[in-house]
Amino acid sequence: MSDANPITPEILSPHELRNAMRSALKSALDRMDSDEFLDELEELTEEKRNAAAITRGEVFRAWRRLNNQQLEEIRDELMANEAELRRATGELAEARAGVEKVAAFLDTANQFLNVAARVIFLV
Repeated sequence: MSDANPITPEILSPHELRNAMRSALKSALDRMDSDEFLDELEELTEEKRNAAAITRGEVFRAWRRLNNQQLEEIRDELMANEAELRRATGELAEARAGVEKVAAFLDTANQFLNVAARVIFLV
């Protein structure tokens, strides 16, 4: 029976396709590291065990390559945004300094009004 919505590379975004590939490769690695699989290897000839080890290494390298690619993209995005983040941080520091000046002015005005209120109360 066919799936109503088969997942094909044509309907996945690059990000979704990469995640699906990473997931499939990780599942294959998990299967190749399972006790069942390792027990089955013991029953094979040395040549087939060597081929399985080579295949596992290739699957691992492909999985690692996809993970590294994602990390490189994140790094590139962070580096591209670094200048904007520094500018925004500077603006935030300036705004904070402005707020602190207003707070200091309001504190001074409050103290003046308290003194004026006492003077008026005494008069």
